[in-house]
Amino acid sequence: MIVSRKSIIVNTLLLYFVHIAFAQTNTGNEYYEKAYTKMADMLDDKAPLSICRAVFMAEWAYLDGNLDYEKDFCEPIQKDVAYVKRWMAANNLSQYKTAKQIALCNFFFYPWSGNGQTPFRYDFDEKERWEHQLVSRVLKTHKGQCHSLPWTFMLYAEELGANAYLARAPRHCYIMYKNEDNQFPEEWVNVELTSQQYIPTWANKEQYEIKDSAVIVGTYLTPLSKKEIIAYQLSELALSYYTKYRICDAFTLKCTTKALEYYKMNPNAIIIKERSLENQLINHLRLNGGYRDSITDNIDRELSQCSIDLRNTHWTQETEELRRKWNKTKEDIDSIKQNAIIIK
Repeated sequence: MIVSRKSIIVNTLLLYFVHIAFAQTNTGNEYYEKAYTKMADMLDDKAPLSICRAVFMAEWAYLDGNLDYEKDFCEPIQKDVAYVKRWMAANNLSQYKTAKQIALCNFFFYPWSGNGQTPFRYDFDEKERWEHQLVSRVLKTHKGQCHSLPWTFMLYAEELGANAYLARAPRHCYIMYKNEDNQFPEEWVNVELTSQQYIPTWANKEQYEIKDSAVIVGTYLTPLSKKEIIAYQLSELALSYYTKYRICDAFTLKCTTKALEYYKMNPNAIIIKERSLENQLINHLRLNGGYRDSITDNIDRELSQCSIDLRNTHWTQETEELRRKWNKTKEDIDSIKQNAIIIK
């Protein structure tokens, strides 16, 4: 018997997936497979956890292996962190429990000889290009965006041994650290790298229209553990794969399935997993003539679970109005900075 629900899915999604319906293999996949294995081993305790190595592997895969770990990542970060340590000693920051976090904020936000008089700034050019989201680019140019700037900060924090955490908002990342020196009115300090300021939690909730329930379950405005950060990077590996090859397939399914084992409250990972399953369903139905069988039943159950899991994150669904609100211009950011507490 022909399955009507499957036929509806096919008719709805076929135009979206038609260009990838026959493309289930990819010659560039060997780089992505190696990157997946490295990150999966970290998550499964088969290799030491390293945010720097995870970020490098994801970008190395996207750039077809044209990236060197020591030269492009380790050397510039180690050189800069050595300078930050000297600056901390010269300025007697040992009196502060958050000395390392304070030093890194200063290094990122102000012109120092150690950063070539070039602080880290938001890059307003060509925001839609994936290359402009790469940490390796930030390390060279000191320009980045709401994804690459906080990830870069995390690599410096890891090298310095600073207790900093990545946190998420819809289409956005920022840094959190514990307010151990009571310099701010909240328990956690929210560091916004794109506009170089401290953001109170209520302002983030309002800006990104985040529900209290999404904070409670750990979807947004929550400091991520090291394993959760690497799981998040694994889902970003799947997203870069899709961005590069325009396909959601067995690889993106594998990445997101593993990532969600360790970081369940990631709406992006759930959505990519759902699209991967839908594509798998379309291809199977194409081969078996659109009939129900054990495979379609299994995929159906997984898709239903994805819907439940996504709903349980209490995620903020994008609208055109929200996208306009979130896409700030240079003038918007300059205006915010003039009316905000700048970290010093």
